[in-house]
Amino acid sequence: MVITIGREYGSGGKYIGERLAKELNLKFYDKEILERLSKEEHIDIELLKKTDESNKNSFWYTLAMASMSISDSVNTLTDLPMSDKYFVSTSRLIEKIAKEDNCVIIGRCSNIILKDNKNVVNVFIYSQDEKFKIKRKVEFDGIDEKKAVRMMQKKDKERSSYYHYYTNEKWGARTGYDLLIDSSKLGIDGTVNLIKQYVKVRH
Repeated sequence: MVITIGREYGSGGKYIGERLAKELNLKFYDKEILERLSKEEHIDIELLKKTDESNKNSFWYTLAMASMSISDSVNTLTDLPMSDKYFVSTSRLIEKIAKEDNCVIIGRCSNIILKDNKNVVNVFIYSQDEKFKIKRKVEFDGIDEKKAVRMMQKKDKERSSYYHYYTNEKWGARTGYDLLIDSSKLGIDGTVNLIKQYVKVRH
């Protein structure tokens, strides 16, 4: 079983993923992906953090996802920009993780990378209530409302751009996910319970 979670900033998506992993006895992967990639590929983790879900280009780099197989030799990557090399390496690692573990994977286009895997449930967490998201960031990150709004706009723009750049799909669109859930309507507990029920029916 693999659950991928895309999420708007402040929607509680990461926390929901952590709760699901704990309650369903699954491994949890978010920043852990960067740590493992850094260790296995001998890449400076600070470089990975700078490119992580933050590619600001607006066009689709087709070579990364279409023209080459994820299993192609690493030698074919020599002419790619560094951020694209990291994406291909991350994609390979996500495929490897999905084969190894029952797990929850946060973001990083994992729903598209694993689209041919029948055991994957793809979820997108969002909120139409901006006050709900702002309140969460103020309470849990200890930042003021103005900074929360700025960060929300910045992070969502970066994630959307990153997703489109590597998949040519719209971030948060229904075609990429099994469930799209407004966490402000159900609350965190309700959202966790809904996903658990869906997973139970699917499996």
